Amino acid sequence: MSTNPRPGPDLRRLPTPDPRVAALVSVAATLILTASGLAAATTINAKSPSQSDVAAAIASAADGDTVTIPDGTASWTRTLQIKKGITIQGAGVGATIIKDSVQSGQLILWTLPAGYPCRLTGIELQDGGRVNTIDAPGGILHVDGSNTNGSTFRFDHCKWNNLNGSTVFDTVIGVIDHNTFVLDRFGCAIYPYGSHWDGQNYGDGSWAAPANYGSPQFLFIEDNTFTHGKQNLQGMIDAYAGARFVVRHNTIFNSLITNHGTESTGRTRGCRAMEIYNNNYSGTNLNSQVGASRSGGTLFHHNIISGYSGNLSAFDLQNYRNIYPFQPWGGADGTNAWDVNEPTVFFTGTAAANSSGTSVTVSGANWRPNQWGGYTLRRTSDICHSDSLNFGWILSNTSNTISYASNPGYPKPPSMSFCRADSLEIRKIDHALDQPGRARGSLISGESPIRPAAWNNQVTEPCYSWENRNEVNGQVNFNAGPGVRASVHYFNNTPMPGYTPYTYPHPLTKSSPPSHSTVTAAPVSQSYLNKKNEKKAKNLNRRKWGGAKESSANKTAEQPTPY
Repeated sequence: MSTNPRPGPDLRRLPTPDPRVAALVSVAATLILTASGLAAATTINAKSPSQSDVAAAIASAADGDTVTIPDGTASWTRTLQIKKGITIQGAGVGATIIKDSVQSGQLILWTLPAGYPCRLTGIELQDGGRVNTIDAPGGILHVDGSNTNGSTFRFDHCKWNNLNGSTVFDTVIGVIDHNTFVLDRFGCAIYPYGSHWDGQNYGDGSWAAPANYGSPQFLFIEDNTFTHGKQNLQGMIDAYAGARFVVRHNTIFNSLITNHGTESTGRTRGCRAMEIYNNNYSGTNLNSQVGASRSGGTLFHHNIISGYSGNLSAFDLQNYRNIYPFQPWGGADGTNAWDVNEPTVFFTGTAAANSSGTSVTVSGANWRPNQWGGYTLRRTSDICHSDSLNFGWILSNTSNTISYASNPGYPKPPSMSFCRADSLEIRKIDHALDQPGRARGSLISGESPIRPAAWNNQVTEPCYSWENRNEVNGQVNFNAGPGVRASVHYFNNTPMPGYTPYTYPHPLTKSSPPSHSTVTAAPVSQSYLNKKNEKKAKNLNRRKWGGAKESSANKTAEQPTPY
């Protein structure tokens, strides 16, 4: 009898796997590994609401994890910097309270990582003694995102309680929902930006791209309450640098929604597009203005408005470059290459006498009343007033006198004035750069903006207003300023053709709000550190936690540019 062991299978004779089978096995393995990675997402409980404990918990977290902050009140004196795709969840308003005691930089500075949803929820944020107001572009809460890398952000079920500053969301796709903003100390709650849209700077990428109204490619602000307790009207939202945002289903008291144009912020472009609908405004008749736009497109519809001066209430459309020469763009004076100008010089003449202020009498003129309303007057000589403006938007005229708009309150130069025999001319502007109702065009680039050879090739994208009711059952519509023309740049009582609002509520709001019963203090003995993150966390804890230094480049008297 043979003592050799029973022979095993001859491995050399096993068949070679079919390549298609091998591919399926590989895909299945990848799916299993991905699923196991998702399943590994964990909840990490901070020991307390202190900045150091929250920072330690975040250092231990991986993308996809949730960091919870328990009941309690803590004053933070350092910036919390976050660069992970996580949820930070407090125990709810009135339970988890963070006081802003930071004196330099942000309270929270969050850079959204590619491909991950991020969320900040269930926290009451209060002032903790910040001495100097932190306005845009810094902000107390500052979130930097991207419209192209798949990152999203949700800020929800929080209370912003009289902080000495604002929130800033730069190129963020996501939703701000179910928050309460109490704004007695600092009026503006939210500053949307689109500085880095499509990978460009200054908002240039956003201006070159389609508006895509009704799409998810906006920052949505919905189901919030905005309150100003003081007896003054405040702007609750202001926007810059190609911002795109939607304001819907909010309760708004003594507040208005505004934006900035391509003008007073220097190189930074104005707001690109906003949708404002299904909001409930109430006020104490402090002002008739419910909103204002200084650039780009606006859809304003189905809002209920009371306490904004009845039938005087309106949403203003303005273009300030028609009355002031902001740098680096210059004034819209009828000759500026950034704008679309009529080639004709419609009148030339001379001033009949010295004049200052906002009118001039012209030698030998014999005009029809208001013949030149909506045109531009230019002084083409400098006999004695070279330090004043040399153009003005014509408001009206008599047979021989023209009245024009004054400097709207910006620094020098003062309003245009004339000396006897100064030469003058009348021109006309069809469309100004980035004004309300205009957009697209060739991409502008460079810190000192370079005018493309094909400029000005922007197109008209009108603003639309419809179904906005006041308390006396009247319609609230657009009221236009210099250069913004009805039936061209805007339409009242007219729905935008082909427009459908994006899904409401926003799909990101499907996750549940924080529940007090599910967010509790972590046991003292709990370790934050997964072994794979221990070395990384130790290194992070040795790093000084400090606020990001704000850029001082391109600052103007009104508003600095974003960093």
